[in-house]
Amino acid sequence: MTGRRALAAAVVLAVGAAAAVTGIVLREPRETPTTFVAAGAAPTPAAPSTTVSASASATSSSSPSPTATGPTAADPGADPGVDPVFTTDPDLRRAETYRYRVTRPGDHALPAGTVPLRYDVSTAATSPLKAELTKIRDRLAGGSGLALYLTGGTALNDADLAALQTLHRPAGSGGLGLTNLARLHVYNLRSLQGGRECTPDSGLPCAGQIARGGRSPYLWHNGWWDTWVRHLVLDDLEEVKAGTFSNHNFASVSLRAARTVGVMAFGHAPYARLAVVYLPSATAVGRHAFRRNQYLVKVNLPRAVTVDEFAFDDTSRLRYLAAANLESLGRNALNDTHALRAVHLPKLTYLGINCFDLNGDAASGTGLKVLRLPKLQTLDKNAITGFANLRQVWAPALTTAWHDSITNNPRLSTVYAPGLRKLGPRVFANNAALRSVYLGARPPAQDPAAFTGTDASKLTLHHPAGGAWASFRPAGNAGLRVVEQ
Repeated sequence: MTGRRALAAAVVLAVGAAAAVTGIVLREPRETPTTFVAAGAAPTPAAPSTTVSASASATSSSSPSPTATGPTAADPGADPGVDPVFTTDPDLRRAETYRYRVTRPGDHALPAGTVPLRYDVSTAATSPLKAELTKIRDRLAGGSGLALYLTGGTALNDADLAALQTLHRPAGSGGLGLTNLARLHVYNLRSLQGGRECTPDSGLPCAGQIARGGRSPYLWHNGWWDTWVRHLVLDDLEEVKAGTFSNHNFASVSLRAARTVGVMAFGHAPYARLAVVYLPSATAVGRHAFRRNQYLVKVNLPRAVTVDEFAFDDTSRLRYLAAANLESLGRNALNDTHALRAVHLPKLTYLGINCFDLNGDAASGTGLKVLRLPKLQTLDKNAITGFANLRQVWAPALTTAWHDSITNNPRLSTVYAPGLRKLGPRVFANNAALRSVYLGARPPAQDPAAFTGTDASKLTLHHPAGGAWASFRPAGNAGLRVVEQ
């Protein structure tokens, strides 16, 4: 497990395009999730996408319909099924394959008011970008955005990047005074500068500033903090480096080609109206990558394999997470996601420490009710705790449950885990409504406090017929009923 988490720390997430046409999208949230308009596309009514990843399709077609009440007495192991939202919601069911090709003005349907400009980056020394932008200042002053098409290279030097970031500033402060612009598209850009960490000795104006929450990381300074850009399209970017957009205030971002997103890449953006993240090329999400993006509602990571620690920590409005190929969710990855309603994690094998800590709003009754984890093997400490509305955990492949791994879920009534082989201390403690835990033909090895914190007057352990259970006594609560089903 150390190797997997080390890999997750090193690799980082990729961000997709916008709407029904492009990839990752930061959209202003609504109470009911709706389809959004692609960054870089003219607003049109979005039709339900017909593009579904192979793994998601297979899972959906082979799974029974979701049930509202969990397993029946006749079939406690019945698969509760994939939540319908993941097969009907156009944001959550999408998957696409993006391949880079050189583009030029006219190749994209740009939003009205977006001014196109070709720029040869190989001439930056003699004809820098700011000079080229100055030539079209009047056109930009009458528009709403800029679409920059690079030639002669696939990167911008620091001066050219700064020229883009500061177009809104007065001429005396290095800008062009263009306060009307909101959209920036840069095509054929395949690499981009990352940020600088705001450590106490960094010498930056932000030195020592941290993101709020447990294990608070430092912010990263990157030139985007006071930018005019609200809608950003970088569809050809292959890697979002550490801190690239930390402390951002974007309303939408499209990054269809990006395969990695680094540490704190979009971290700490409590006021940014990021509502939907769709990452069609992502293979991993780095630690703290989207930490404290508090308007985030939906995340779709069709190709991500790892999501590292604190990646979506304190995304307090997050409702849905779809990750059809995800294998590992790191420590606190979804901590403080109070509004979570459903997850689609059909290939997840590892759930990290405190991963889902402090979830749910008991008063609303709308929080996550069924946690379906068909491939889960290892449940780390405090991984599933504080779900106010969770009723059922269905994990048929689970083999190891560590300390306090399923605790403090007041409405949880059923756990189905026939593959359990090892129980740590207090695995099922303080679940006031827990009535049934379904185990397998072989009793699990158990810590002396494995069943401490359970209620012998309510909880029953069920197992198939077999002599291996004859001498089993629940450690930590010998009074629990053990029943052959």
